[in-house]
Amino acid sequence: MGMNRYLYLKNGNGTTNDFPKVTIKDRLTDRFIRYNSNLTRLDRISAEIYGDDTYGWLILLSNPGYFIEFDIPTNTVIRIPYPLEEVLMEFQDKIIDNRNK
Repeated sequence: MGMNRYLYLKNGNGTTNDFPKVTIKDRLTDRFIRYNSNLTRLDRISAEIYGDDTYGWLILLSNPGYFIEFDIPTNTVIRIPYPLEEVLMEFQDKIIDNRNK
């Protein structure tokens, strides 16, 4: 089961903060694929690379030129941040740092 990325945005009063801009750094271990909107989706890529289909949002964060999956043109090379555990820790740290500002 995937990580609840909104958990770190919750306030004590039950409300949720806006999602901050988070940039995932490049790694030598990142993977790259040629995206084909006619043949694949980010959830399928997530399942193939991470073994969990719920991390399409993380792939999208790592390709900041695109707001939603449907913005990605066919034949675009997209970056898949890897390894997952390391990337999730980076994401979590950035969300927590943003909350403390």
